[in-house]
Amino acid sequence: MKRLVLLFLAFAFGFTVAGCRIADDEIKVGLIVSAAGAHDMGYNQFAIEGLEAAGDEHGIHTHVVTTPEDIPGSLEALAEDGYDLIFSLEYNFDALIHDDGTGQGIAARYPDTIFVIFNDFANTDGDGNKIHDNVIEILFNVNEGSFLAGVAAALVNEYHDVLFDDDDYDFAPLDGTRTVGFVGGSMSPGILVFNWGFAQGIHYIAEEYDVNYEIYEIHDAGFAPSSSNYDTIDSFYDAGANVIYAAAGGVNVNLRSAAEDNKRLMIDVDADLDAEQPGRVLTSVLKNTNVPVRELIDMFMAEELEGGVDYLYDLDSGAAGITDMSVIADYIKDTTEAQDAWTYILGRIEEVHDLIADGTIDVVNAQIGETLDYDDLSHLERAN
Repeated sequence: MKRLVLLFLAFAFGFTVAGCRIADDEIKVGLIVSAAGAHDMGYNQFAIEGLEAAGDEHGIHTHVVTTPEDIPGSLEALAEDGYDLIFSLEYNFDALIHDDGTGQGIAARYPDTIFVIFNDFANTDGDGNKIHDNVIEILFNVNEGSFLAGVAAALVNEYHDVLFDDDDYDFAPLDGTRTVGFVGGSMSPGILVFNWGFAQGIHYIAEEYDVNYEIYEIHDAGFAPSSSNYDTIDSFYDAGANVIYAAAGGVNVNLRSAAEDNKRLMIDVDADLDAEQPGRVLTSVLKNTNVPVRELIDMFMAEELEGGVDYLYDLDSGAAGITDMSVIADYIKDTTEAQDAWTYILGRIEEVHDLIADGTIDVVNAQIGETLDYDDLSHLERAN
């Protein structure tokens, strides 16, 4: 199918759309990327790949909005142009759900369009009822991916003196209590879901090894790099953290820099960002958006897709998890002891993955209202 750039939409509505022209009575599916952009090596890029694969298989009309500065305008433009199914990856829900300035939400104004939003129960009211029957909420069990990240962090920390060259790394010694850190953009369920999964993963290994960990946490770092949040991250490293995990958008830029400056490790989020600071990013917690995008389009084409519902994608779905850690693997020492330890660590992570996937390990999920009581974690305590 010949693909063209729909310039008339770009000029009329102020955004860029890539796709193909087909007959008006054909199925139209649109996707609006988040501010991270179409080539973010993960979250957006995966979704586009899922959209394109489904478009090729089903022979449907697909568009990608690559300049998401005006999410309400993009949503309205696509809906007005007759799109049947619209995926929006940006964290901007008010105009769609509540009021776009006309006194009602876009979803109410375009009841024949199904809108798919990500990462929030924005279409669910305080009583748990769905607000619109043409909006679908997609959430990823990043709590489970974060648990795996915690397992990886603790295992690597326990073996860091075997795994890494002292000339390239300056880890705090494993004398007594070990230290890790978490940096959150805000105090919200959408951030705590990362934090608590990570804390549980750290504790899982700490309990197994009968060692004690402390965790430094912050939940007001914001979502853009600043001198203040760099200083906070740096203070966590100064306090002995060998690995710090952040779910804070652009703040992760500062975390990568601080990890480099301190010659230690960090964990990234949402996309595969391991190569952004090679040797410093231990792993990244992923949202494989291609999975729900492809699945929902398949359901739509089979006339099985209904609005007014939510979907949680867990490790077993293939939509959540961590990277294969192949970038950091290049920094493991080329000795038998180091390579054997690395093989062991990867094997343990895979074992834990399977235990989570089959329900043996239950990970607290803040985004559905569950809470973590640190008093229940015998080998992990808050440090601040």
